[in-house]
Amino acid sequence: MTLNLFLAPFVWFKREFIPFRILDRYLFFDFLKNFLGTLILLTSMIIIYEFTNNMKYLVSSKVQQSHVYLYILYSVPGMLVQVVSPALMFSVCFVVGQYSVNKELVAIMVAGVSFLRIITPILFFGFCMWLFMTFFQQFVVIPANKQAQIQFSYMAKGANKLIDFVYQFHVKGKNGFYYVYWIDEKENTVKGGFNYIEISEDGLPVFTVSSQKAKFIESPHQWVLYDVEEVKFNKDLEVVSRENIPEKTYPFPEDIKYFSRPTRNPEEMNFFELAEEIESRIGKGIPYRDVIVHRHAAFAMPLMSFIVVALGALAGAITKRSAGVASLGLTIAVVLLYYILYSTMKTLAENGGLPIWFGIWVTPVMFIIFAYVFYKKMNI
Repeated sequence: MTLNLFLAPFVWFKREFIPFRILDRYLFFDFLKNFLGTLILLTSMIIIYEFTNNMKYLVSSKVQQSHVYLYILYSVPGMLVQVVSPALMFSVCFVVGQYSVNKELVAIMVAGVSFLRIITPILFFGFCMWLFMTFFQQFVVIPANKQAQIQFSYMAKGANKLIDFVYQFHVKGKNGFYYVYWIDEKENTVKGGFNYIEISEDGLPVFTVSSQKAKFIESPHQWVLYDVEEVKFNKDLEVVSRENIPEKTYPFPEDIKYFSRPTRNPEEMNFFELAEEIESRIGKGIPYRDVIVHRHAAFAMPLMSFIVVALGALAGAITKRSAGVASLGLTIAVVLLYYILYSTMKTLAENGGLPIWFGIWVTPVMFIIFAYVFYKKMNI
């Protein structure tokens, strides 16, 4: 009995949609054609904008033009993610709206086909797009964005812009706390000040080190400090010794990247890397609430693909005038409202104003409830 209940939806889907009926092919492929066309158009517009926005790097004599083109190329997957939801919303609203304006939708329903059955292939496509965009974001967009940032760093450095530097950064290490100033990764050196305090298992300071410059040696793993002042303490926090040393080597466990990249941008990490980042930040004593927020957002944000399809189909069904104008207006209104609410709730969740799960999921849940209530009110 339980197995039959589990298999019932699959049996119904096979009976209704395999093979595709004429009505399904007519509606779905009309929608798909409009969706792909809109997706290409919107993506092309963003590519043109990015190209013109980075024209200054193309004319710079110190920047290789290949970095500009590669930056735009690697940015394309991210552009697709930005325009998928508006393209879905406009396409389904436009197609269903055309059917409504031309009375084709009424004719199909008079023939005994319910509105929900008519739009089921499109709803199923929207659900599949949610799953696809989730994995696409994790395993295509994020790696591509990393490569795009690498290319952008080449562009910025070639244009004589200072990037990849850290100034005055405090961080917890494995055995103590660091306070460092200017990071120069090319020379594996901390300049302007390198300060360290080692903490015992009892939470008491063992010794402190202050230096003007520190150089990291990869092999063997060690730090060479210059103009060092070293102060040692006993268990009663009394100063045991104070030395000024021109140069001394220390076996600090952290390397230069620990300071130059203390945290990573959550938007540049997939779901598994986010878990690693949380552990890393806990070890460094760095807040990680934004990382947890992004773990939820990795699944919540792509859900917009399904939501806009459902709302677009319902809005298209009540369209009485020009489908194109109505679809464009509704798309702008719904997508803009969704982004505003989602961004606001996400910011509140990141800042502790709302519980994380509530801040991330309240917007999609609200829109789904609205779509369901809207559907019931339409009585179709």
